[in-house]
Amino acid sequence: MDSFSLTRKLVVAAHAGLAGALVGAAALHLGWAKQVDTVRNVFSDYALSDGADQVFAGTVACLSMGSTALVAGLVRSRLPVGAPAIVLLGAWCGGLALAVVFPTDTPGVPTIEGLVHRYAAGGAVAALPAATLLIARRLGRRPGWETTARALRRTSWASVAGCVAFMCAHLCVMTPDPTPLVQEIGSWLGLAERITLALEMSLLFILAGAVAANREGRLAGAVAASREGR
Repeated sequence: MDSFSLTRKLVVAAHAGLAGALVGAAALHLGWAKQVDTVRNVFSDYALSDGADQVFAGTVACLSMGSTALVAGLVRSRLPVGAPAIVLLGAWCGGLALAVVFPTDTPGVPTIEGLVHRYAAGGAVAALPAATLLIARRLGRRPGWETTARALRRTSWASVAGCVAFMCAHLCVMTPDPTPLVQEIGSWLGLAERITLALEMSLLFILAGAVAANREGRLAGAVAASREGR
């Protein structure tokens, strides 16, 4: 039963990390609402606000640690996730860690750290829905997991759409001499990112629920088998 106990601890750690990230995000949105426009400004801009840098770092760190525990739980769960999905999930966790270590830069003042931050965060956001789409395809072939696979698939495609919208808004912001329409699209950059991040948080909670459900099912099967063997 040690294996079941470890998986349970990993699931608890994953939920704790994800919950910590949600609390941190809520604190940032409420505490620095006057300094950061949630529609125009990206989430990383909280790190540039007075007193918010440590809260931002703690929020992303909680998300990274919770995600790492979740990936470990997935590996131990024996769910048919596949190696490519695990690699993509590792890219998600690694990208988040780099986003903590390398802070974003002030607009108009580009730095190497800021460049690493943006590419790491962007790669992480793109990697997660790609991973969950692969997992959804494999889970859909397993009896009893059709509902979970459907939820993963739908949320993943919604997240992909959010990523595309965020990328388009980002390109509009970076466009020199933009037209009024391009300026208007770029002004929704922060909202597009927040919607995408909310969808990706949903994906992580669905995965955590799948690991927990699989553990309970395996535990129940092991108990039943031990009783039959007596």
